[in-house]
Amino acid sequence: MISGAMRGKGGDALARHLLKPENDSVEVIAPRGLGSPDLVGQVRELVALSLGGRTDSPCYHVHCDPDLAIEDNDGARRRWWHLFEQEFGLTSQPYCGAVHVKHARRHEHRVYGLVRRDGGVVDLAWDYIRREKVSRIVEHQFGLPPVPSKHARAIAHQLVADGRPEVARWLEAAGMLGIERPVAPLSPQERLVQERTGIKLGNVRAAALAAWHASTDGEGLRVELAARGLRLHAGRAGPVVVDAGGGTHLVTRLVGTASKAADGNRIPAAAVRARLAGLPLTQAGDGNGSVVGAARPAGHVVGGDPGGAGSAGGAGGLGAGRLGGGAEGPDGGRRGAGGRDPDAPLSRLRRLPAWRRGRLAARLSGLALRDSASRMKDIDRARASLGNGLARTDMHGVGQLAPPAPF
Repeated sequence: MISGAMRGKGGDALARHLLKPENDSVEVIAPRGLGSPDLVGQVRELVALSLGGRTDSPCYHVHCDPDLAIEDNDGARRRWWHLFEQEFGLTSQPYCGAVHVKHARRHEHRVYGLVRRDGGVVDLAWDYIRREKVSRIVEHQFGLPPVPSKHARAIAHQLVADGRPEVARWLEAAGMLGIERPVAPLSPQERLVQERTGIKLGNVRAAALAAWHASTDGEGLRVELAARGLRLHAGRAGPVVVDAGGGTHLVTRLVGTASKAADGNRIPAAAVRARLAGLPLTQAGDGNGSVVGAARPAGHVVGGDPGGAGSAGGAGGLGAGRLGGGAEGPDGGRRGAGGRDPDAPLSRLRRLPAWRRGRLAARLSGLALRDSASRMKDIDRARASLGNGLARTDMHGVGQLAPPAPF
């Protein structure tokens, strides 16, 4: 069983993603607790129902993909979703979604609303390992071998605590508790970058490792990388390799990961930094190729960074208030006579007379109270604007909702 999840704000882009025509087929499933007739409206409704919750990410997008060896795909998905909702306390939460068929694989996407009727938010702590536990239970039930997992020991321990020792024994009998933890070849972010640029990260890693073995010093490494279509530049956290698609890769991580995958022995980051020490590098993205300094260790402040030389308000840099800097300070304030910086704002506040500080505090408190009242009015207006019977009822249109507690 394969599952994946992402939490976010929802929106039309999410609904369009679920309806993408690149799939062989798309079947919109019957929603729960929602009245809109189409998927776009259903996702919008989920977002509207979350207005009273204290979260900026009220939607939970989850997908479940049963193994091809399972003949009863529908039954496996039903079982997985049942266990999943029990695990996360989502049995009464509204959702919508779609079933996709792509490359002969039938899988299901759902978008759950995370805000409960009382304004509380569903707890998703450790959601990855909890979803893996659900998948192991379904694999055991349908007679599949367990999928290797780096969390196998923790999952087995929790299965015993949940009253499912037979599944824990199944994991142990399959040797899952003693195997080396598997490492994914790509992180989700790296996979998205690879899909966007069309350049395989594995090829970039292999080329960087070949360039490393073909060189003995920093200049030689730069030449060997260039011969393989890669450019060596200075980055914010250290030297980076820029591929043909413009993607940047930290050279220490690139060489280290490639060497670990090749023979199991990782080339230390310190060895890579030592080879590049003192090598003049241009800034990544610098079109004129001007030298901006030697290869920098991780954490070194680069020109143009906030607080560094050439940064906003720094010597010779850009002022925050206008182009060209000049008399503008980094916070937009004017410099004093002789180029002196203005006093720190907190110091200026501390020098105010006691009666001035008291009056200022009272004004700020009044603004905060008015802001809270304004937010409550916005929530009430949004609920009333739904116009579908949910303004004074719960998400299923049943029962009188209690007025929300004040902020």
